[in-house]
Amino acid sequence: MPSGKTMGLGLVVLASSFVSTKATTYSLSQDLSGSKFFDGFKFNEIFWQKMGAKDPGSSSGNFLGNVHFLSQSAAQAANLTYVDSNGRVIIKVDNTTNGAGDSTFGRNSVYLESSELMNIGSLMIFDANHIPFGCSVWPSLFTQGQVWPQQGEIDLIEQVNLATDNRYSLHVGVDNCNQPTSVASNQTGTISTASGDLSNCTVTPTTGQNTVGCVTTETKSNSFGSGFASQGGGVYAMLWDTDGIAMWYFARGSVPSDIGTSNSPDPTTWGEASAWYPASGCNPSTAFGPQIITLYIDLCGAFAGQDSVFAQTCSSVAPNCSSMVTDPSNYANAYWEINYLRVFSNGQSNSSSSSTSASGTSSSSGSSSTGTSTSGSSNSAFTFAVTGIWEYLLVPASVTFLGVLSMI
Repeated sequence: MPSGKTMGLGLVVLASSFVSTKATTYSLSQDLSGSKFFDGFKFNEIFWQKMGAKDPGSSSGNFLGNVHFLSQSAAQAANLTYVDSNGRVIIKVDNTTNGAGDSTFGRNSVYLESSELMNIGSLMIFDANHIPFGCSVWPSLFTQGQVWPQQGEIDLIEQVNLATDNRYSLHVGVDNCNQPTSVASNQTGTISTASGDLSNCTVTPTTGQNTVGCVTTETKSNSFGSGFASQGGGVYAMLWDTDGIAMWYFARGSVPSDIGTSNSPDPTTWGEASAWYPASGCNPSTAFGPQIITLYIDLCGAFAGQDSVFAQTCSSVAPNCSSMVTDPSNYANAYWEINYLRVFSNGQSNSSSSSTSASGTSSSSGSSSTGTSTSGSSNSAFTFAVTGIWEYLLVPASVTFLGVLSMI
């Protein structure tokens, strides 16, 4: 794969051609909204047990977050997941339990992973009125392969605490995967992790190198936090095809007319993306395997709870992140309010990766396994995966989550 300034020059051509490419026909493959929304997800309640971490509030456990992720039945019983009278999906952090005096307290929350895999050639559109925010709050909507980082991760929404500008990023396991600064004229966001001419997307788990990936920060106003909520929310979209990966944000008053009204939206009419990662910098066909759509709310942890990050927006509120967690009044705004999540497909597929049942072994090369392998858009034999939180840690090696955690 080319690198340096030579690669940057090639990217200018590809990036410029993105919005002028002939429109591709997309068909609706997943429509998750209202009472159907939770049918499309599994609740990852095993995260803490299988990580081998102590209780979330303990000094050796809270790097992963001061939370307990609940099962579907427990989350419903606690009223953390429901559909309101307007048909909007609510996913929230417990904001009623007082944890004062409990040194190991972890607040109840939810970690969702899609039952179906999303393949290359997909367009994901997410319409929400409210994204969780507040000091100590760490929400994310992203997609992830079943083996991290070899099968990649695409972060569409991720920010923490009282930040106001969303961040987009890629995390991959292949060498020489970059976003050159030359794409700056072909996206509206700002490359936040560039060193010289490049922003490095490649994660090296053995050393913990570059766990933040290649980050682009949104420059349009009110993309996160109270501003997003006060304007009535908006729409995020992500396109993953053989040309590259593009991500958009549209405030409620500027959503393209074919979003939400068409079963075949046309992203070539939407203008420049907020973040654009062309194929010449990072091959979307080989750096990413079939993706699991993931949505969660964490508290504190290695991102929101990092002292320097917490202090940027919350130093006047509390001395540190963990001191926030026991008081339920801090979490009135720690909820998602979702109108829909839809996935459209243009018929491309990624046949280089396979998914397996929880009793089998995940493979990124299509080799045989002890589980039931599928290579289509559906993964009925569901595999739990956990990145997001994991990406900020110094991990010893590649990680596969198959209902249990295994270090390879």
